[in-house]
Amino acid sequence: MKKIIYLAAVLATAYLNLVYAWPEGRYLLVVELVLPVLLVLQAIGMPAKIRIFPQGDFQVAEEGETLKLPFAVENCGAFSIPFLKIRIGREWQVIRNLKKGKRHTVLIHYEAVNCGKHEVKVKKVVTTDASGMFRIRVWKFQAVPAEIHVVPRAYPMYAEISRAVRLFVTEGDEYAKDRGGDDTTEVFDVHEYQPGDRIAQIHWKLSARTEELYMKEYSFPLGAAVVLLLDKGKAKLDGKGSNLFLNLAASAGHAVMEESCRYYAVWKEKESQCFKRYLVKDEETYYDWLLALSSTDVSDMDQLDEELYRYEFYEPYKKAVRICGDLTIQCGEDAPLIFHEETFAEELRETVLEL
Repeated sequence: MKKIIYLAAVLATAYLNLVYAWPEGRYLLVVELVLPVLLVLQAIGMPAKIRIFPQGDFQVAEEGETLKLPFAVENCGAFSIPFLKIRIGREWQVIRNLKKGKRHTVLIHYEAVNCGKHEVKVKKVVTTDASGMFRIRVWKFQAVPAEIHVVPRAYPMYAEISRAVRLFVTEGDEYAKDRGGDDTTEVFDVHEYQPGDRIAQIHWKLSARTEELYMKEYSFPLGAAVVLLLDKGKAKLDGKGSNLFLNLAASAGHAVMEESCRYYAVWKEKESQCFKRYLVKDEETYYDWLLALSSTDVSDMDQLDEELYRYEFYEPYKKAVRICGDLTIQCGEDAPLIFHEETFAEELRETVLEL
């Protein structure tokens, strides 16, 4: 509508100049023709100092979750900006009358579809001149993308941890608070002498002080008796295949973690040929592992040789669980558990991982 009114005014001024030889009208016509050029130049310069950036650090989402990402739009220039239309990711946002030095926050919806590290970028910025007649694409602006880590979803799955795994002696810097062991470097508890106790376990200082015979109970070191080996193998995994492979790893890891069983999650990088290893001992360290896993492209994983792993980390463990890119789980010498893409969640729900 504003363009129509402006065009009608220019035509009317031109007509009056031609028909009535209106001297002053010439100057008016020049002003009418030059004014939009000035408005456009001003509009191009105004948003040159806007900043668009995500608020807060990187975001973490579980696969299938929808996030609301807050982006701040700040006017660092000397003039107010009457209109801004911004495309961030796939979504458009409109901001009106952004005064100088002020900041406006917009929320962008993001659907976490594929596992991994992603960026949500500012794609396009459009503004108008002061009159609102002309819309101009803004090319110069400061923009910072939002970093999203999409971690794999853990589907319901069960694990049974055998007594042999739970009582397997490992190496660790922490000790169990609910049971003793054979680590002589740390004392778990003391008790009065009972027939059959070994002389080597006498607590001499306490016994001398109390004039009673007390025995040391040594500590049980908490390491990891289970190792989860993430082996992509020779499978060429696409987007969905990669997701399912990571879903399988997350589901197995969550099931073992729920049984309060510590484990190492391990994979090998193709380029550096280095092992990546994370100790999972509770929910916090479980999500730390998933966060690290989401930063690794499955295509960058190499085949994993268990003998090389043993050589690299000379630490004892009781059970190795190999999670493969062909959607199988191999527990030691047991027959592999096979899963299928079409019935993946249902098969996991009916599976018991016996360790």
